[in-house]
Parts: sequence; structure tokens; C-alpha cells
Amino acid sequence: MGTPSLALGSPLPYPWGPMSLYIALLHFPMRSRVGGIVATALTSMNVPDIARTARTYGVKRYYVVTPLASQRRIAERLREFWLEEEELPNRREAVELVAVREELGECYEEIAAAEGPPLVWGTSARANLPYPRLGWEEARALLRGHPVLVLFGTGNGMADELFQACDALLPPVRSRGYNYLSVRAAVAIILDRLKGEEP
Repeated sequence: MGTPSLALGSPLPYPWGPMSLYIALLHFPMRSRVGGIVATALTSMNVPDIARTARTYGVKRYYVVTPLASQRRIAERLREFWLEEEELPNRREAVELVAVREELGECYEEIAAAEGPPLVWGTSARANLPYPRLGWEEARALLRGHPVLVLFGTGNGMADELFQACDALLPPVRSRGYNYLSVRAAVAIILDRLKGEEP
């Protein structure tokens, strides 16, 4: 994200507390079904459902990122509805994690200002991408010593320029066979593999 970060496998010298984990759901630039670059539409269920998963696994902030002003307004209205109209405090507590932003750079800068430059990890269902990969064990070890921002794509997945901005990619949820999960399911599985029962 424009700021050099530690190489994979390097020591963990930073003084942050354990598990400073952030996630971002991106809607641009995404791959279309025919290989072009598009901005995807917001799926309303992704706002509260991923927020509940994020709260369960101790995520500090769940960013919903889209360059489309109309889509940001929808995301903000959804957030406000769940905060103002929801009677169950557990659901309100989860949606408080949601922050709607126009660009990924805003998320990175906010985290850097609060905790120092985060490691940025991408996710993809494609196993053959030519970018550095982390194993789950190494990712968990790094997460205990660094703030981390994990990126999730929508549509048919993130464009190459987003992968190029990442320090590394996490493993696919499944590397073989049928692998077409909803992003809500993928977020839940990946957060469980990163955090498990840890606070």
C-alpha cells in the first residue's frame, strides 16, 4: 500500500498488542465474468452478517469499501438501521465495527495512524496466482505481533493491482474441487483459521 513492510519470515519486533486484525470488503477494482474490471454492487446482507462474524473473532474494524457514492449511501443507511432499529444489543455491537470508505488507502492510513503500518494480506479462491503466499501457521504467528488488514473481494474476485499491493496472499479456503463460496462464508472460515479460539 505504498509503505514497505516486513518480509515474510522476518522477526516480530513491533510492540502492538495481540491480534490487531482488520478486514476490508472491496467492491473495486474487481474482475468481471469476462475478465474486465468493474465496480460491484453492494450486497445488503454482507454488512450485518460479516459484521457479526468480525465481532465474534475480535476484528477491530470492518471496512466496506466502494468508490460509488450511491453504494456508500446504501451501506451507511444499512449501518444506521441496524444501530438504531435493532433491539438485540449483540447485533448492534457487531454493526458498530462497520466503517464505510471510498478507497482502500483510507483504511490503510487510519490503521497506520492508530497502530503503525499494517501488513496487508489478500484472499482469493484461485490457487495459482503468482504472488507470495503465507501458510496458516505463519499468518497466525505474524498476526500476534503486527496489525493486519485482510482484503476480501466481491464479484469474480480482486483485480491483479490489488494483489500486487498486498504483502502476501492467504491460502485459498479450498485449493481443489468445487470452490465457489459466498464472501460471507469465506470471511467466516478465514477468520476462524486465523483466530480460532484466541481473543
